[in-house]
Amino acid sequence: MMSNSFGREDARVRGVNLGNWLVLEKWMGDSPLSSAQAEDDRAWVDELPLDERTRQLGAHWRSYVTRQTFAWLAHVGVTMVRIPVPYHLFGSPHHAACVRHLDNAFDWAEQYGLGILVDLHTVPYSQNGFDNGGYTALCAWSRDQARINKTVDFLEDVAIRYVGRSALWGIEPLNEPASRRVYLANRAKNRAYPDRMEASAPASHKTIAQFYKQFYDRVRPIVGPEVKLVFHDRFSLRSWDRFDPGNGDPNVWLDTHQYAAFADGPLRRRNLKSYLALVDRMAVRVQKASRYHPVLVGEWSLANHARDLAGLSEAQTREWYRAFSDAQLEAWNRGGAGSCFWSLRVGAKDRENWCFTTCVQRGWINLAAR
Repeated sequence: MMSNSFGREDARVRGVNLGNWLVLEKWMGDSPLSSAQAEDDRAWVDELPLDERTRQLGAHWRSYVTRQTFAWLAHVGVTMVRIPVPYHLFGSPHHAACVRHLDNAFDWAEQYGLGILVDLHTVPYSQNGFDNGGYTALCAWSRDQARINKTVDFLEDVAIRYVGRSALWGIEPLNEPASRRVYLANRAKNRAYPDRMEASAPASHKTIAQFYKQFYDRVRPIVGPEVKLVFHDRFSLRSWDRFDPGNGDPNVWLDTHQYAAFADGPLRRRNLKSYLALVDRMAVRVQKASRYHPVLVGEWSLANHARDLAGLSEAQTREWYRAFSDAQLEAWNRGGAGSCFWSLRVGAKDRENWCFTTCVQRGWINLAAR
């Protein structure tokens, strides 16, 4: 396979995820799931009747992201939004449809000149066992080929609906399918769900690659050659070097999620200097993979475990985070094709360094300066 020549500076993505909007994540706060007893979407289905969930979700969907959100994002320098969507986007017997809100996002994105990456974040029976996959501790989607085929059908419907929309930057067929290593690590944390764990098994690299090829063959003829088809790396970035579903298609991209806070275990000192060195090492891995495909760092944040921030003044804290964010933005541009911060809004207590809105307002992130 020929190395990819992607690298034009003007093509770098400056993006933000619209997490917790159409796919709820309890830990993020500010959603109906935050005040529920349920830990994930599947449990919430059992906790409340459909009409009450629909009422709560309708209010959330209308207020969490608005036209003004897109106006502000464009103003602060964002060029693309990655929008997590559920497999029940068009509705199901247990879920209200939320597709008209995605339609609104396309209208607003086109009004303010932003692109949209539609990211399928959940599938039936989950691809990873994370709460963000809808089923904590369950990872069984790939155990039934019929579910995989149904997912491809769904993605075809998405492509047909949005083909021709100028805001359609790309489609990502599956968020964070778990590798065996990640699956086992997550399984060890979820012993409270024995029935779900018993039914679970991670998808192999081969299975995910075959699904990606199915998706490519079905969707590329619909959306044409310019729309990016973006494939998550399954937490194994370099294992996709030879992945080539389109015989050299330059708009086959990889998505990798690079969180410094989840990679800082080996650090002896969790101070700014150590974090900046860690980011450099992470960027090298991204850069090596980008020899074969454009690489989008589809999720990153300013989360950290640096205890020395506790004694810093407000101005010093701003300088710390600004240095941390500048280093990551530069790294993801240097090593890859740009990035999308996670996430637009995170209202949970002590999670400010996950919240793009707060980070911009406090001067911790300045996209215009990059």
